[in-house]
Amino acid sequence: MTESMIALLSFVLTLMVFSYLLGDLPLIGNLYRLAVYIFIGMSAAFTLIVGTESVILPYMQDVLDPETTWTSLGSRADTYIFLAALLVALLLLLKPVRSLTWLTNSVFAVVIVVSASVAVVGALTGTLFPLLHSTAALPDDILTDFDAMVDTLLIFLGTMTALYYFHYQTRLDSEGAPAQSRMGSGLRHVGKVFLVIALGAIYASTILSSLTILTERISFLFQFGA
Repeated sequence: MTESMIALLSFVLTLMVFSYLLGDLPLIGNLYRLAVYIFIGMSAAFTLIVGTESVILPYMQDVLDPETTWTSLGSRADTYIFLAALLVALLLLLKPVRSLTWLTNSVFAVVIVVSASVAVVGALTGTLFPLLHSTAALPDDILTDFDAMVDTLLIFLGTMTALYYFHYQTRLDSEGAPAQSRMGSGLRHVGKVFLVIALGAIYASTILSSLTILTERISFLFQFGA
């Protein structure tokens, strides 16, 4: 496919996405949906191709070649792992069969639990622990540099109060109703302020990124039309 054909296809798809601004009009209202369907289909196909070439085919080579095993148990362990993964995949494909719903739901439960465990471990080791380490680490010039001292105190205060915002432990007051102490309530309000500032900054960054992409697409349309 030549560059002119790619440019023409990009131009048509861009107009199809922008047709969303015209509302749900006859024929035109379906152009945006068609563009979304194309995007989802291309993404699914790309994921399938990458997964096949990067995971399945290399793993099959390891299974068939005993000298390239990636486990300490030998090629037999690779074969067992492959058969177990194949069995799980086949069970997931049986989801439309109503009589086997309990079995496929069990497989889904295992997949979700494993995925959640991997996500939790990744969040702890990749986000929370480095954040705690960065928060606890003091700059070398904190005693002589006032700006470094203020930044360190703000980071520590923001981190601790933002974490404390999700602390819901209460005590019973004199009337038997649950209530928080004044200090706890104050810390939660401070944490809420830091959370709102952080979410606002993330939202503003997302808007700026979207405007940058929109500007680039509009510039592309004008250049292509010229």
